[in-house]
Amino acid sequence: LYSSAASDVYKRQPQVSGIIQKRLFTEGSDVKEDDLLYQIDPAPFQAAYDSAMANLNAARKAADRSRAALEASLPSVIRQQATLDLARTNRQRFEDLVQEGAVSASERDQAVTEANVAEATLKAIEAQVKSDREAVAVADATIKQAEAALQTARINLGYTRIKAPITGRIGKSNVTVGALVTALQPTSLATIQQLDPIYVDATQSSVN
Repeated sequence: LYSSAASDVYKRQPQVSGIIQKRLFTEGSDVKEDDLLYQIDPAPFQAAYDSAMANLNAARKAADRSRAALEASLPSVIRQQATLDLARTNRQRFEDLVQEGAVSASERDQAVTEANVAEATLKAIEAQVKSDREAVAVADATIKQAEAALQTARINLGYTRIKAPITGRIGKSNVTVGALVTALQPTSLATIQQLDPIYVDATQSSVN
């Protein structure tokens, strides 16, 4: 003989707020785990997901630009350092030559100016490299934030499809199509009663 007895009761609540668009079960019927029970209007959640995806793509492009700028500025430091080294050498050479009377003071002053300009230019390039590195760090942080926002939007979009958490018998729906539900509201959408099989052995008489 076979009989069944109710054991666990699960009250299904919405995880997001929205309008009930569809009810996809028959009251009092048996449902299986992961069966779709309700559909909350996904439009605003899809829009939020699309926006989050667009923000992530924009953040990735911005990061690519920041890295490209950094890669472009790094060789400039090496080139400008070489220019500065040469300018300093010329400055010292002209300092020595002006004392010997081999060059004029104005020529020496020109060499000094060129060295000073080269040094200032190097400092500016190094500052730009530092700024580019900071921009890359900010861009990477922005990507992480955008990825987290996208994950949240993906989860919320998934919550618009309310599924049965267990296999069992579902009772009366407490909401109708078009009703507004709120996340984790105290009133459940429906109650699912899990049925556990119970097997009973019985002795049957052989006498008819």
